[in-house]
Amino acid sequence: MSRLTGAAALALAAASLSACSGGRPWNVLVITFDTTRADALGCYGNQRARTPALDALAAEGTLFLNSATAAPITFPSHSTIFTGLYPIVHGVRDNGLFQLPDERTTLAEVLKSGGFVTGAAVGAFPITRSTGIAQGFDFFDDHITVGSEDYRGEREDKPRSMFFDERPAARVNDAILPWLRKNARRRFFAWIHYWDPHQPLIPPSPFKDLFAEDLYLGEIAYADRNLGMIFRALKDAGVYDRTLIVFSADHGEGRGEHNEDSHSLLAYDATLRTPLIIRAPGRPGGRRVESRVGTVDILPTILDLLGFAPPAGVQGRSLVPLLANAATPPRQALDHPYYAETLSPRLSFGWGELRVLMEGRYKYIHGPRPELYDVLQDPRETRDLSANPPAEARRMPELLAAFLRKNASAGAASAVKKADPETLARLAALGYISAGGDSPASVQEVLRGDGEAPQARIGLISLSSQVKQALTRRDYLLARDMAEELVRQDPASGVYPGMLIAAHLGLGHLDKAARVAEAVKQVNAQNDAALLQVAYRLFAAERNERGLALARRVVDRHPTAPAHKLLADMNAALGQGELREKELRAALGLDPRHARARLDLAVSLAGRGEAEQAEREFRSLVSAHPLFPQAHMNYGTFLAHTGRLDEAMVQLRRSVELDPAYWRAHVAILALHVERQDRSQAESVFRRIETGCRDPQVLAKARELMGTS
Repeated sequence: MSRLTGAAALALAAASLSACSGGRPWNVLVITFDTTRADALGCYGNQRARTPALDALAAEGTLFLNSATAAPITFPSHSTIFTGLYPIVHGVRDNGLFQLPDERTTLAEVLKSGGFVTGAAVGAFPITRSTGIAQGFDFFDDHITVGSEDYRGEREDKPRSMFFDERPAARVNDAILPWLRKNARRRFFAWIHYWDPHQPLIPPSPFKDLFAEDLYLGEIAYADRNLGMIFRALKDAGVYDRTLIVFSADHGEGRGEHNEDSHSLLAYDATLRTPLIIRAPGRPGGRRVESRVGTVDILPTILDLLGFAPPAGVQGRSLVPLLANAATPPRQALDHPYYAETLSPRLSFGWGELRVLMEGRYKYIHGPRPELYDVLQDPRETRDLSANPPAEARRMPELLAAFLRKNASAGAASAVKKADPETLARLAALGYISAGGDSPASVQEVLRGDGEAPQARIGLISLSSQVKQALTRRDYLLARDMAEELVRQDPASGVYPGMLIAAHLGLGHLDKAARVAEAVKQVNAQNDAALLQVAYRLFAAERNERGLALARRVVDRHPTAPAHKLLADMNAALGQGELREKELRAALGLDPRHARARLDLAVSLAGRGEAEQAEREFRSLVSAHPLFPQAHMNYGTFLAHTGRLDEAMVQLRRSVELDPAYWRAHVAILALHVERQDRSQAESVFRRIETGCRDPQVLAKARELMGTS
């Protein structure tokens, strides 16, 4: 639980007292699907959707037809959901560059103070523990796959690395279901976040086949199936009927509307409108509410339903009156004003920012190119009324400015964080931030009209999104053609040459990829991984000097641990042991947690007979990376060579526990049993190898050890 200000502590104390004196004995489950449009769900009328779990939830609860997010960006939106505050108060304006301050009181903190056990599992990098979103959770699982190596430490070509690190809904379930089952008899609050509908769109079978024409719907269908498993687990545990369930999304997806393929840079309803379903035990189901509501209302609504007092300063409203009376007169349905924003165009690219006020039938978007829409007459926002009617065109900016003056907080600036170099490099490599972006500290809570209009620049960003999708599908020919257009339109970009390189490599055109790589003028975090991939491929193709030259250029201009590690591998292949060790130490100097570099250094030291230093490196490695099978296997082999057979067996067995198909480790275990003359154990391991292994070299070694070759 985070540190709390005096006011926050008082608010939590009040909530706890309220819970003790009259709170309802319900559990709470909040589910957020990432990047999910309301009109992509069956319960919102999409006939092609396959969302039986959500459709059933809507039939049991209340569905809100006009719900809006506060920001079309994952982390800011979730910060609003769990604080009941707009970004102008909680301060989180973008992914990666902000941290939810400790002094902001979250739903998890309120419920934890009220006696709930709290647990969460999330699906992607933008809302991992380091963002501050985990405050108040007893259990928070954010084990997201990271890096450009697989879990064995082997190099991977990953077109997915052009997107945020993620894990599929089934893995999120694997993380949260044991916790739910363990705590089913206690009063719990759980948050489950599925990232799947976010690009890249790669649903597993059968969804990739059933929705081959629309993989976005396939991702949502896959997430819905996994949500159904959560509901089934709650029913099996006998707690579903006394669990308050709230489903929403952090934002929608452009899907080509207004020329936006993805989200975060524009502020139309394609990305601002979100689904919202609330199922409260004992309340009638099947209700549909026309009133405009927002994700900022989720926290106060949950607390009101539970009988808890909300923290001081909450900006959302309780929707409990709407649950009781779904039939709102049409003239009142949109009366309550809501605010939204996207500052990502300024922070990411140095363009203008967009701020939004939705009030009555009108929606006003302020920025370098202001827009005004009558959302009742024009729900797709195709007819800009910023010059007509003139009275509304004057009134809406005034209302928005007044909203900021009344509601913005100077304390929002405390959410700005100094991002670590690894995060900055990752964001830059994704094309998420550029050299032209503004500092987060430059945010001002006023209406600004400077900078380029994001509406005028969105085409290039959407095209780059399509290139990423094509690379993910391995449609390298299409990716190449589109990437060449990107480079032609923006030759100064650090991101687009990397996409073109990936397409050429996918087509097997190494020379073309090398020419693009060697022509890159500035080496930086946006392109160094692509250049290193070319250097590696050149060296593997026995074009040693050309590969070495490119790798050295990367190290000279933008030194990173992976760059030094690649040079170490090249020097090892050339028999340059001293140079190899120098590069390994340089890699570890930049990133002490680089597992492969430390493993190779330990093996190198052991090979030179420097046992004490080697063991120190091995111990450091297995301590920092306890789930790295190769670390345990190599340490075990080292211990065996030094005669410490019992210790060696512990390490080797751990390596095969982590990776049952790690056959070289099985052979090492076999060798220990043979050395100990433990024939029965040796035969058991040998049978396992013969049954499962398909590597002829490994099989030959095993047969040699058993004397059957």
